[in-house]
Amino acid sequence: MTYEPRWKVIEAIGSGGQGRVNRVFDTKRFRTTEEFRKWFQYSLHRLSLENPNASTYDEDFERFQNSILTLVALQDPSQYCALKVLHKPEDARDSKSAEDRIKKEIDAMAKVSHPNLLRVIDFDAEAKWFVSPFFSRGTLASHMLLFTGEFVRSLRAIRPLVAGVAELHKSGIVHRDIKPQNVFLDQNGGLVLGDFGLVFFTDEKHSRISNTFENVGSRDWMPAWAMGMRIEDIKPSFDVFSLGKLLWSMVSGLPVLRLWYFQRYQFNVEELFPKAPFIQFANVLFAKCIVEDEADCLKDANALLLEIDNLLQRIEFNADLIGPESTIRCKACGVGYYKIRADENDRTEVGSSFGFTKYGSVIYRIYTCTNCGNVQFFHLGFEHNPKFWQKE
Repeated sequence: MTYEPRWKVIEAIGSGGQGRVNRVFDTKRFRTTEEFRKWFQYSLHRLSLENPNASTYDEDFERFQNSILTLVALQDPSQYCALKVLHKPEDARDSKSAEDRIKKEIDAMAKVSHPNLLRVIDFDAEAKWFVSPFFSRGTLASHMLLFTGEFVRSLRAIRPLVAGVAELHKSGIVHRDIKPQNVFLDQNGGLVLGDFGLVFFTDEKHSRISNTFENVGSRDWMPAWAMGMRIEDIKPSFDVFSLGKLLWSMVSGLPVLRLWYFQRYQFNVEELFPKAPFIQFANVLFAKCIVEDEADCLKDANALLLEIDNLLQRIEFNADLIGPESTIRCKACGVGYYKIRADENDRTEVGSSFGFTKYGSVIYRIYTCTNCGNVQFFHLGFEHNPKFWQKE
């Protein structure tokens, strides 16, 4: 293969429907094993001479030192890269689109640069291969319990990845295959989205990759509304649905969510982890992504990013969901929960128990803590009509 002069294959690390992946190192940075051995032996020999040459001793020692540093560097997984080679057309699942697929994959990754999107280091579109960073920790699918039960941590971890997908959407690219198997973990635990093999360009300058009615994504991670849909009709909301499921999987620790059933008991993270901090916000966010109908889904990753940022801001301020059916931990003692004591339908309770003089159309909702008695007041009526309560 034409990649061999620069990229030295160390081992095969995976194979799939599109191609195979090898772990490699860059011979422009590191010598091959044979060259390294010769260089190391030469420098060692020069230094071990009974009467070493004083004029070249410093130079020989620097060679030996660099050899040791190189040897140490080669033990660091981050020094390696991943080489993906597409199967020969006759070996691929879809020989008709195999050649175009790798070219579009490379084009997509080269077109948008973001730290949470897989980076192309070297490629040859005609020979159908490209080189990207090697992630020794593997994919999120191999670490499904890493974020289990931690909604806030999961939200903060996925936020940069959503920002990366937002850049794809701004460039007219729909990824179409967002799932744990395609999300890598970098050395710092960050999430990096890879495998652009199913990308679809929505702008007029690019042609579609796949056949019009072929499967447009991975079944368990794609929205039901896209089943049987023409490739040309796929919108960025497709990725939003998948991102919502990805976040759900991170929090739940479960590998698969059937359809849009995140509120069913066996999939409901609020039921699975009732004491997790801010878990009460999870389903509110999922309801804007993991939906049955496309019309109910956020339109693109940028819209999802705004939702996440707004939610993280509320979390930063220790906010909570408010409402008659909400379960809110007491802000004073942190032990009890607020229960509604009086609302607009119980003005006598408000006046006699809390010392208010009722007049006009003054309306209050009042909650008290079951443990310490702390009180929370909400003024609804008269000339004050908060937008929050209008949602009911």
